[in-house]
Amino acid sequence: MIFPHLFRLELRLLARERAAWVLFALFAAALAYGTWNGARLAQRQREIATVLRQDSEQFQTQLREVLGKQSVDPKAIAGRGTTAVLPPAPLPLLATGQSDLSPGHETVVLWKLAAPADTRSELENPSHLMAGRFDLAFVLVWLFPLFLLALLYDLMAGDREAGTLRLALAQGITPWRWMARRALARALPMLALAALATLAAGLLDGAGGAGTRLALALAVILAYGLFWVALALAVNAVARSATNAATALGAAWVLLVLVAPTLLNVTVETLYPTPSRPELVAAGRKASGEAEKRGGELLNSFYRDHPELAPPDQQADFAAQHLTVQSEVGRAVEPVREKFDAQLARQQTAVARWRFLSPAIATHEALTDLAGTGYWRHRVFREQVGGLRQAVSEFFTPRIHKREPITLGDFDQLPRFEFREEPTGVWMSRVVSSLAGMLVLAGALSAWTWRSVRPARLGLLSA
Repeated sequence: MIFPHLFRLELRLLARERAAWVLFALFAAALAYGTWNGARLAQRQREIATVLRQDSEQFQTQLREVLGKQSVDPKAIAGRGTTAVLPPAPLPLLATGQSDLSPGHETVVLWKLAAPADTRSELENPSHLMAGRFDLAFVLVWLFPLFLLALLYDLMAGDREAGTLRLALAQGITPWRWMARRALARALPMLALAALATLAAGLLDGAGGAGTRLALALAVILAYGLFWVALALAVNAVARSATNAATALGAAWVLLVLVAPTLLNVTVETLYPTPSRPELVAAGRKASGEAEKRGGELLNSFYRDHPELAPPDQQADFAAQHLTVQSEVGRAVEPVREKFDAQLARQQTAVARWRFLSPAIATHEALTDLAGTGYWRHRVFREQVGGLRQAVSEFFTPRIHKREPITLGDFDQLPRFEFREEPTGVWMSRVVSSLAGMLVLAGALSAWTWRSVRPARLGLLSA
């Protein structure tokens, strides 16, 4: 059969091209460096999470020992705070996502419940944060298509330009099969390197229990690569020269990988602008100043509404007044905070809705979702931290107002944080829809190419 022979012949020809080996080496080096960069960040975050968990466990052990001997003033425990830690991502080496922007831990302190949460827990070069990290997802989303197109840009256009297309097709093979087999042979090494790097990112991190995520990540990468292969075939079906094909594919890469994501980001931020952080801080300061002036009045009003919380001697202390003022400040700034969260959710929903304008957006969203470093997992964490804040307030506030000490019997009721992962079906539906969308785009391009290079039109194409 000529078809397997053509595939093997193309592989042998590719192996003799020195430029191809240079491309393979550069791509492998970029994949290795991106994986190493992601591993460094993941290791640092894992160490931070481990230290915080050990510190929290040590405090719990010491507190139990103390409560076994005597009761403790609730203000002392509330001042220590309760730490919420986001567990390590399932596949952190695959994509950095928002893990270097959104904090993976937060200490909830009763006296600071009304204060806005910090957006970062450590200082870092702002230019690095703005540019993003050179991680594996960056290589796979932005550079992978370039390496693929460098091998595929002249599949048919080069033969058409040299006048050898008719001779190549004189072996009894249809133009579509001839071009598709050549494309598969040339793309196979790059696809294999991308798949191996993705697999290594999961296995090197010891992703136990993340087998489904890793399998879907491999499927997403291969589907993304197939889209660019299909695009190269479509351009070669109509390009009259290798130069024209290279120019068209280069323009397509710029449009789909650079321009479309930027335009979508600008459009989404214009349609759903988020309130600035200074606005939130200013609202908090204004509300705090006004509430502090009316501290006594607010406290008396609180005790009238909640007489069961009034202290036995009816003499409020500074802590009780502070909690009342803080509650008033929280109510004042809540509309701004809710607006910020709502606008951010609208932005992300809009990106998810229009992500198929660029397969690069769909791929990046899917990879960060699978890695566990994307917007949605961090949003779940922030929502659960909000629940912890409420639990801390409900546990300590009544005891401080009534001046009830914490005893050993209260130990098991102390607020603690335990992260609950997003249901599997929720994140999987987002990933599968992205995967299906890319396969549909690749299939549509392939169908159009097949119709364009049918034997009935060969005379036109070979002109």
